[in-house]
Amino acid sequence: MNDNLDYWHRQSSKKLFNDIDLMAPEQRRFAGKLLIIGGNKGMFFAVASTLEAAKRFGVGEVRALMPDALKNQVPTTPELYFAEAEASGAFGRSALQEMLRQAEWSDAVLLVGDSGKNAETTLVFAEFMEKCQKPVFVTRDAVEAVTPSAIDWAMREYETGLLLTMPQLQKLLRTMYYPKVITLSMPTNQLVEALHKFTLSYPVSITTYHNDLIITAQNGEVVTQSITETKWTPISLWGGTLFAQVIIARLWNAEKDFYKVLASSL
Repeated sequence: MNDNLDYWHRQSSKKLFNDIDLMAPEQRRFAGKLLIIGGNKGMFFAVASTLEAAKRFGVGEVRALMPDALKNQVPTTPELYFAEAEASGAFGRSALQEMLRQAEWSDAVLLVGDSGKNAETTLVFAEFMEKCQKPVFVTRDAVEAVTPSAIDWAMREYETGLLLTMPQLQKLLRTMYYPKVITLSMPTNQLVEALHKFTLSYPVSITTYHNDLIITAQNGEVVTQSITETKWTPISLWGGTLFAQVIIARLWNAEKDFYKVLASSL
């Protein structure tokens, strides 16, 4: 297979895209509003750490929406909001209206995970993906919650981005009846070609980790970078803060492609 593909951009320690501005606007009102959604009874670390990271990164305003089963488990702060939980302490169907209301306030939404494996939460996330009229980015176990309905939201009008593991990518493409089979041992160039074709077919940005490379694809363009040339590790990559940083930078570069912003943020 030919590795000299014009859609495959290999980034080293030197940035490929110099037109991406990673400095926060001087006025906070121009720095964007981020909504973080996640958590279930007894699990809120990803939400809390991502909320704090978003404030460090310089977002204009940030809110976190969690199930109300967590009300007595987390400190009261102005950024925390709650929606109704179902019996096990995860988001229930009745949480949808609050999720959409908070999303309307935001410029972008991050489904950060810790959502648990709950059928009702999967249903409410599926409906949220279809009805939300803002950019939505998904990572950690929230990917598994939205995957069963991917065929319904993959063509949504508003920007959608996923940070997912290779097994999650396998399941996503299988759920969508995509003809290319993803394997954990496939060569990088075959994965790059598959993501190139997939993101030409669907307006979704995909970011994953394979063969020591962080790989991101959008609109048929693919960027790879060795994780050793970034501040991230194969563990910290999945904490939620990477996507928070990239989404905030995306808000500052609204006219730029997501894959360029992510590559520059690394």
